[in-house]
Amino acid sequence: MTSGKEHYFKIDAFTPETLPMERLAQYMLQFAKLLGEPERVHFIEVKRASAVLRAWVEDVAVPKVARRLSEAARGQGDPAALKALKELDDMLAFDNAVGQLLDEGGAEIIAFPGRNRPKPIEYGPFREESVLEGIVIKIGGMGDTVPVWLQDTARSEPYKCRARRALARRLAKHYDRGLVRVFGTGSWVRLATGAWLMKSFDIKDFELLDETPLAEIIKKLQEVEGADWGDDPVGELLRLRSGEGLN
Repeated sequence: MTSGKEHYFKIDAFTPETLPMERLAQYMLQFAKLLGEPERVHFIEVKRASAVLRAWVEDVAVPKVARRLSEAARGQGDPAALKALKELDDMLAFDNAVGQLLDEGGAEIIAFPGRNRPKPIEYGPFREESVLEGIVIKIGGMGDTVPVWLQDTARSEPYKCRARRALARRLAKHYDRGLVRVFGTGSWVRLATGAWLMKSFDIKDFELLDETPLAEIIKKLQEVEGADWGDDPVGELLRLRSGEGLN
């Protein structure tokens, strides 16, 4: 290691003795992705005081790494470096830590706000009349109001609702037996991303949904004596549903 340049990634919330090995490996991976030049960048040690990851960049790669870090600090350049930058800051925030990328003279190249970054703004909760659809996958419990879980095939997580016991008994008859549409009052939070998160849902009523394929429904309608659906039965159904053409 006769020439080249060192870079340090400092984590204020840990020391070498308190930084778990698995977490160290995760930080090292993102640190390496941020620096780039995988064949020319080498890990040296974790320095004492705070946990400081020490990396050495071979002389031939110093200009490339310097340019990469300069661009990343401005939010530009290689998407992999920008992603690593974000991952490092997310990890620091999760660990209640603040970080710095330093050059070998101790000058700060990039500051990582971590725990000090602005908290995302959420709005709500708001309560409003809502409708959900799904398959009943869980029902029952103690008390006058019991949990009812609905699984929407378009979501990985179920809707975790609740219903009065009498209504829950009626829903129990349709457990895992097809789609239901439930009506009720939901409590919703608008996340900083713009997505809506359901915090709770009180079911007031429900109805069964007909899962018969559209093609089969049209076929049965066309078999009705005197029916004339023309060349566009789907369009005709949609027009009837919207009320278009009705006197």
